[in-house]
Amino acid sequence: MTNRMKKKSQQQYLPYRSLSGYLRGIFGRPLRKVPVDPGFGCPNRDGTIGFEGCSFCNAESFVPQHARSGKDPVQQVRDHLKNSPKSKYIIYLQGGTGTHAHLEDFRDLVDDLIQIPGNVGLFVGTRPDCVNEEIIEVLMPYMSRKLIWLELGLQTVSDATLNRIGRGHDVAEFTRARHLAREKGIPVCAHIILGLPGEGHEEMMDTARFLAEHELEGVKIHHLQVIRGTKIEDEYKKGEIVTLDAAEYPILVADFLERLTPRMVIHRLLADAPDDLLIAPRWPTRQKLILSIRDRLHLRGSFQGKLWSP
Repeated sequence: MTNRMKKKSQQQYLPYRSLSGYLRGIFGRPLRKVPVDPGFGCPNRDGTIGFEGCSFCNAESFVPQHARSGKDPVQQVRDHLKNSPKSKYIIYLQGGTGTHAHLEDFRDLVDDLIQIPGNVGLFVGTRPDCVNEEIIEVLMPYMSRKLIWLELGLQTVSDATLNRIGRGHDVAEFTRARHLAREKGIPVCAHIILGLPGEGHEEMMDTARFLAEHELEGVKIHHLQVIRGTKIEDEYKKGEIVTLDAAEYPILVADFLERLTPRMVIHRLLADAPDDLLIAPRWPTRQKLILSIRDRLHLRGSFQGKLWSP
């Protein structure tokens, strides 16, 4: 089988429920996500809960290029779509913490973004300790006409690790925010990181089992990256932490996917970062890693949810 035929075959059957497939089922085709920075900052940097931020985080690496000019979020969307103004898309509050604002400021932002022509959905990226009933109520009126998702940074289900990386919240905070959203029917995507300091295979699988137990609607899987200007950069240079190997990562992700529920939407399989900020690991191209993950599952005769039981 040629590489082209192999790629086409894998597109026809993926051993996991991809975001593109999920969106195709709703809209008839995959849609792009337009990331914006709402400019709300982060409570773990502005003194609300801390000043130093998470040890793995350089906020600049999460801000898309078109959003780095300080323009308001509506203009960021327009700039991103200037070459395809008639396309349909989903807006993603990516930069900073998407709900870390006065309630009326958040409400005004959501109202403005929802009304931009061509927008069919809003994915709100935030921290679990920045979600409350009022934030959920702001999103509720749009549920019937837009695709609304809440993306919550969890990273791991180990409170010890969360403390180690300076997250500033515990697992219980995530569980509370998740249940608030679930009560109102808002799907939640958990962000997790594989390869965090001090975590081995079993700890990472514990995170997968937690997601399945709590019936998360979606997950974004990242691998630990060493980014310039972070605490982890210092630890890495001192030899205090190591990063995952490109050969082991597909095996690890396959193990993770097998423990999830079959209906969970896989929003992402690995992390990426601007090349000028990334120190390690330096892996093959993103597409090669994704194909390797698929190959690993196919070789096992496996699939998402194989080891899950209700």
